[in-house]
Amino acid sequence: MINKKRLLETFFELLKIKSPSLEEKQITKYVSCILKSLDLTVIQDDAGKKIGSNSGNIIALLKSNCKNIRKEKRNSKLISNKKTSIFLGAHLDTVSVNGDINPEIRDKKILNKNKNCILGADDKVAIAAIIEAIRTIKDYKIDTGDIYLVFTIAEEIGLLGSRNMNLKPLKAKYGFLFDGEGNIGTIFNEAPFHNAIDITITGKAAHAGISPEKGISAIQVASQAIAKMKLGKIDPGTTCNIGIIKGGTATNIIPEKVEIKAEARSLEEKKLEKLTSQIIKIFNINAKENKAKVKFNIKREYNGFTISENELPVLMAKNVLRKLGIKSKIISTVGGSDVNILNSKGKIAINLSAGMENVHSNKEYVKISELEKLAAFILEICSSNSDINMK
Repeated sequence: MINKKRLLETFFELLKIKSPSLEEKQITKYVSCILKSLDLTVIQDDAGKKIGSNSGNIIALLKSNCKNIRKEKRNSKLISNKKTSIFLGAHLDTVSVNGDINPEIRDKKILNKNKNCILGADDKVAIAAIIEAIRTIKDYKIDTGDIYLVFTIAEEIGLLGSRNMNLKPLKAKYGFLFDGEGNIGTIFNEAPFHNAIDITITGKAAHAGISPEKGISAIQVASQAIAKMKLGKIDPGTTCNIGIIKGGTATNIIPEKVEIKAEARSLEEKKLEKLTSQIIKIFNINAKENKAKVKFNIKREYNGFTISENELPVLMAKNVLRKLGIKSKIISTVGGSDVNILNSKGKIAINLSAGMENVHSNKEYVKISELEKLAAFILEICSSNSDINMK
């Protein structure tokens, strides 16, 4: 029932709208207009004002068109036929856009004709598929429960949109977000806890040529500490990275200050805390040995989550994929998403692959077949019998 031509046209239109984080106004307006034209209730919250974006998050509602009462054949009793409310979600922003986005089709793939710029399929492929699913529901008057749509801002810069979202209008408990790489069929039911770790080392400035012995090099202290750290993948569910180092003012001055931005993630909170403590210990020891000072600012970016395979979203996703003849797999990820925030706020949601590949790079692409599968998958989720006790 999916209108493939319309789906592709919508995706192309979305791609052409530049929407780097904090500059989502144009795409928010575009999506809101479409949803309103389909008679959905559309709310834009004030999250943008809190984080410096020119737009807010979108929360929309497609009201159920099911008959709430049906007659049960065997005993003629009237029983409820109301379906469970669900929500679908994607983020409106992209990473930085350095150039024009001119989508084209080549070898049955959608990519940017401008080879020096991202495509922006992350996460506009999901927005296009969700819109097409809603259009199809309206076209064919398909029975569904209440369907809420959540389109967030500033996901790419720390999940700021979902973090500052007012969830009162979002009445559904169970949700599906489509923000994973790879072909349709992957269910991400587990994601990590994440600490941002800011470290400031203060040494002592001195002339590098005349009296270097009077100085304390903050860069040297930092480098010694970093050399003792284990970076990258610590174990299958735990990672650590030094992302930014800033320090020094001139080559003839012993650098007095260095600022380091690092992160640590783990699927297990205890492992994350242990790793964070180890990092603090290493820098404290090296600072003391070199008579330097060190300060830390540890911030929990988001909490992790694990959704049981017996929870409704996982059961529904597996059943729908099986019905569509798509093989499913359930895995964990060490990447964060809006799902982390929503689950920490009391929702029960999973992330799903959306058919995008090589995201955040100029080699980003989406197979047309995967775009179509995604729309069909979302449509089937909306129209399937979402009985909480389904097996």
